[in-house]
Amino acid sequence: MTVVPDNRGFAWAAPWVTHPSLGAVLLVVVLILLVLLTGTIRSHRRIVARDTQDRMRAEQSRSHQIEQNVWLRGLSTALSRAISQPDVAAVLVEQGATVTGSSTATIALRQPGGASVTLMSAKSTTHNTPTHNTPTHNTPTHNTPTHGTPAASVSIPLEYPTPVTETIRHGKTVLIASAGELAARYPQLVDDRVRNGTVASASIPMLDSDGEVIGAVEFGWSSPQSFDVDQLVIFETATELCARALDRARLYELEYEARRLAENLQSFTTALAGTESRADVAEALVHGSMKGFGADAASVSVSTDDSLQMLVGRGFDEPTMDKWRTFPASLVSPASDALRTRLTILLESQADIIAAYPNLQSNVERTGAQTWLALPLVLGSEAPAVLFAVFRSPRSFSSQDRSLISTMGLQAALAFERARLRENDLAEAEKARQLAAAIGGLTAAATKDAVSSAFIKALPALGAQAGALGLISDDGSTLDFHDDGNHSAFYETQWQTRPIGARTPLVIAARTGESVFVSDRDELVDRFDAAGVEKVSDTHRSWAALPLQAGGRSLGALGLSFDARQRFDAGQRVKLASFAALCANALARAARFELEHSIAITLQSTLLPKQLKVLAGVELSAQYSPGTAELSVGGDWYDVIELSEGRFLLVVGDVVGHGIESAAAMGKLATATRALAQVEDAPAALLRQLDRVAAADPTTQFASMAIVLVDRQAGEVRYSLAGHPAPLLRREDGSIESLDTARSIPLGGLTAERPELTVPFDGVITLLLYTDGLTERRTDHIDDRIRLLQSNFRDTDADINALPRTMIRLMMNGGVQHDDIAVLCASFTRSVPAYLRTIPAHTNQLAGLRVELRKWLLAASVGPDDTDDILVAVGEALTNAIEHGHGHDGRPIDMRAEHKHNLHTFAIRDRGAWRYPPTNDGSRGRGLALIHKLMDDVSIERSESGTTITFTKAVEQDPTL
Repeated sequence: MTVVPDNRGFAWAAPWVTHPSLGAVLLVVVLILLVLLTGTIRSHRRIVARDTQDRMRAEQSRSHQIEQNVWLRGLSTALSRAISQPDVAAVLVEQGATVTGSSTATIALRQPGGASVTLMSAKSTTHNTPTHNTPTHNTPTHNTPTHGTPAASVSIPLEYPTPVTETIRHGKTVLIASAGELAARYPQLVDDRVRNGTVASASIPMLDSDGEVIGAVEFGWSSPQSFDVDQLVIFETATELCARALDRARLYELEYEARRLAENLQSFTTALAGTESRADVAEALVHGSMKGFGADAASVSVSTDDSLQMLVGRGFDEPTMDKWRTFPASLVSPASDALRTRLTILLESQADIIAAYPNLQSNVERTGAQTWLALPLVLGSEAPAVLFAVFRSPRSFSSQDRSLISTMGLQAALAFERARLRENDLAEAEKARQLAAAIGGLTAAATKDAVSSAFIKALPALGAQAGALGLISDDGSTLDFHDDGNHSAFYETQWQTRPIGARTPLVIAARTGESVFVSDRDELVDRFDAAGVEKVSDTHRSWAALPLQAGGRSLGALGLSFDARQRFDAGQRVKLASFAALCANALARAARFELEHSIAITLQSTLLPKQLKVLAGVELSAQYSPGTAELSVGGDWYDVIELSEGRFLLVVGDVVGHGIESAAAMGKLATATRALAQVEDAPAALLRQLDRVAAADPTTQFASMAIVLVDRQAGEVRYSLAGHPAPLLRREDGSIESLDTARSIPLGGLTAERPELTVPFDGVITLLLYTDGLTERRTDHIDDRIRLLQSNFRDTDADINALPRTMIRLMMNGGVQHDDIAVLCASFTRSVPAYLRTIPAHTNQLAGLRVELRKWLLAASVGPDDTDDILVAVGEALTNAIEHGHGHDGRPIDMRAEHKHNLHTFAIRDRGAWRYPPTNDGSRGRGLALIHKLMDDVSIERSESGTTITFTKAVEQDPTL
């Protein structure tokens, strides 16, 4: 280096520089300075380079930290959206692997009870080593990650030696840096880990807000790792975020579960509020268990003395329903055990079920049951019913579930008891109603059968399921039974009669007059005859036999049978004894009624006509039917009184009252009517005469009568009614006319006149007279009944003999006949007197007779064609009688012509001996053939006293004549 001095500044140094030694020194100095300068420059460059590298490392560290913070914020954001433990696990599996750069992530949750751990893991789809770029998935859009693939969760025992279980047990981080360390510490995991490509792992404990270990997070790598402090901080931070999220999820799940349980409880409470019966409560409980707990099938059974009976069942197949509809309480089963112990039985696995109830293993395996719940409805010291629920998949019950079950059981028990009390009140009210009806039936009963029927109807009110009425025979040797027709509670059908000395409950009660109460079958077997006990139904549990006593004597005994075991306390015994006393009084009354009935029937049958009078050209029939609802015989009667040829009276009457007195009054009135009719036959006049009779005899006052006078020759029907139902008149064309105009008050009343009306008739008519028992019915209006009677009378095709019975049958129509009924029917046509003539045996008599006969046929309404046929036949018969009758000594010929309805009969009789006709030239001998052709029926009778030819012809009456 050359230094050029400034002439002004370095002039003073010139002498020194030119000196040689001094130049060398200066050169050395310069070299030293150059060396020092070069070292300084290099040192500075090294310092600058180090500073640059430090700045770069710091920047890289800050960038990575920022990136990890972004990832952690993304993880925190994703975890904040998780609302359940599975959601938290899914987020951590995906986001946690990304944050830590691991290839796998596993979350382990400690199960309630602490004996097992549930593992949920997945492989990350990101790179093992995080890039420095900001991840695109740091803020998930869904609670459940979409990048990871969670595997199915598995459970392992907490004591099983693994890094994660060790972490949970000790609450410390466990780091496995390489496969060698894994083999040294957990040799049993090497194969699985190598197969899964995991050789290094970090297990970080998770703590809840109380500092309790609730699980652990394990990250895994496929290559060896050297863990530094920064990584551990990231691991712990991610794990802490997970723990906080799990804590929040747990609180949310608890809140959700509490809300769900509260809603289920509210729904169940609302359903219970609307229940009225035990079946309704059972239905609500079954529905609540299936909806609230997810049961697949459920039932509620009630406890009886020795069995359980299913009240409601849902979700079971038919074989199961049939098997468990009713089963013995002694059978070992969850339902019976829960009732007996009054404790809830909960079996949460099929293995637990079979271990607890090996006798039901086949049923469990057939139905696939995995969980059973038996909840007794306990109220105080009683457990009247039990809920049995079946789950066909494993079901674990949390403490909240168990609390809800307990609450539902208590509420159901209260509702069940409320429903039971209500049902008891309703049952007692119904029993009271039935008992009142039965007592009313006993009061009205007039026969032993009616008493027995009232007793049977009272069985439900007495709490019994069957009953028998035993009556001591007239000679006192036997007890005869009237049971309910459903097999007696004491004897089958073949035991309807028992000797009075037999040792059976009913016989002993009847014989001794002391009540017999039998509480159970063992007592029945010990105390009474085996032959009788063998006939007792297996369904009966208790029996009672009560004596029937009235008027100081024993009538028999009353037997009751109960399906449920009875205690027969004092109140029940008094109730049964009181009812037996009512039955005894009713039986005593029935015996008196039956005696009176027998006497009245005998009297009335004596007074009524044994047989209706036979009247020429008139068809008559009658029917008397005593009432079946009561024993007392009424005063209904009828009569037919012949006055003269073609004239007769039809009479129907009804005396007020029943029994012997009314039958006697009816006899008086019938006798008076028959006697007075011989003097005064006009209906109104006859009724006025009978008014005087009724006024003088109180027993006949207010009797009703219908009197119809028939005059066949005049073609008239005259009638008058004294407070009686109107007779009906049916003409040939089927038209019905009610004879209801000539109506007045019953006999004995204060009336000056009785109305009378005349109805003309032609052709065949039918009259129907009856008493009010035929038309009156308590449930129907009288006008409707009369219209029904007219309709039945018009439409029936029964002949006159069956008409009364037919009308009674149609009007009763299977119902109860409350009153006596008398029906009188008559069928007839307008009559023409028979044509009778006796003429000499000379042909000169024929012309006059033909004229008279034509007039008679005209009066009989015979048409012209039929008249001509008849006149020809009669002429031939008379000619034969004159010609063939032997001798001309003046002995006359008799002729008779008569008609009945549309049938005309002619008879010609001569008094001579038969004389054979002279030789026939072909023009004679055709008379008989002609008669046979013109007439319908021809007969000839020959005798020593003469010959009679009789022939008939059925003709259609000419309505114009």
